[in-house]
Amino acid sequence: MTRPLEELDLHLDRAHGARIYDYILGGEDNYELDRQAADASLQVWPALRIHMQANRAFMHRVGRFLVAERGIRQFLDIGTGIPTKPNLHEVVQSVAPDARIVYVDNDPIVLAHARALRRHHRHRVPRRGVRRTSTPTCATRSPFSGPRSARRWISTGPSGCCWAVGRKP
Repeated sequence: MTRPLEELDLHLDRAHGARIYDYILGGEDNYELDRQAADASLQVWPALRIHMQANRAFMHRVGRFLVAERGIRQFLDIGTGIPTKPNLHEVVQSVAPDARIVYVDNDPIVLAHARALRRHHRHRVPRRGVRRTSTPTCATRSPFSGPRSARRWISTGPSGCCWAVGRKP
């Protein structure tokens, strides 16, 4: 059972991988400890920001290609992280407004940020199937086991899958 956002410990006393990633990409959902850790990482690995931007650009190119050239209208984003603009739904829906995206992450902090974004920006952010799963690979629990996500997914149609590979601390 998911705890209410108010009860969730966001671990503001230490840096968090998803918030560090958000900061390095220019996002706004990070705190001083995250920025310090990110800046220290950039000192050791100066090209880190370029690599992260290239990773996002690749995901965006693939998403646009799959929508425009292959007719894909539904996507599963596994390991979505904290929503950093542009999100996958913004990219693919700029080409095909009817595209559907289910975001999946096993990190409760990521889920809390996604819920807060949806709650505060309902007029700009489509309802999304953001779901916390028991494993990043969804091997033991389907991201579609909830009624909302299952209603958004068309099991007979072609699908695109974006899978962020990485280990979160």
